[in-house]
Amino acid sequence: MTVVKADILRAIHRIHHQLADLNSRLQRGPRQLQANDASVAKLKEAVDTAKEAVKRNRILTDQKELQLKEREGRILDVRAKLNGASSNREYQAFLEQIAADEEANSVLSDEILELFDKATELTAKVEDAQGVLQKGEKDLDALRKKIEGERASLEQDVLRLQGELAELEKQLPAELKVDYQRIVKVRGAEGLAQLDGDTCGSCFTIITTQMQSQIMLEQLVFCKSCGCILYKAESEAS
Repeated sequence: MTVVKADILRAIHRIHHQLADLNSRLQRGPRQLQANDASVAKLKEAVDTAKEAVKRNRILTDQKELQLKEREGRILDVRAKLNGASSNREYQAFLEQIAADEEANSVLSDEILELFDKATELTAKVEDAQGVLQKGEKDLDALRKKIEGERASLEQDVLRLQGELAELEKQLPAELKVDYQRIVKVRGAEGLAQLDGDTCGSCFTIITTQMQSQIMLEQLVFCKSCGCILYKAESEAS
């Protein structure tokens, strides 16, 4: 029966957990940046949308002001024709045309004033959207610097732990190394488990009394349910 020291397995298991945590933190950084990049992109879209609304409002205002100017010119032309009317009917027709254009211009003037008010409102929305965007870009830049600063430290910790792990793995029995490498390649830290009373610390399956005895004697035992390498708790080291 292969014998493997529990303190070696315990230390190896601890490092695998630490490496898993460090790698998770290294992967979390790019995901956070990607999410924040997407948020900033949406904020930019909001600014563009707000600016486009201002532009459309300006175009519509220009169109209505042009209509107003053209109609005012037409009123002046018709007024000039009043004195030259050849009959009362023509004169009355000119007056009715002037009245209709003036009424239309009154409505048009109100619409233009509303568009001016709308322009003020839309411009304020652009400024608000730009303010939110600036804050988002500032936060993104700060996050990027923070993640880049942490990455170097995390990568150093990973290299250090990988070195410690390699030294510990040298102390494993030769007949265990193939199975060990196979298990941790697939399951990582979950490839080892501390015995919790009479239960596998990974899948919580109750093991046999014989397996418990073998583990207490630091003999190599695999959980028959999940296949992980079992070792005794530190409290049982004595």
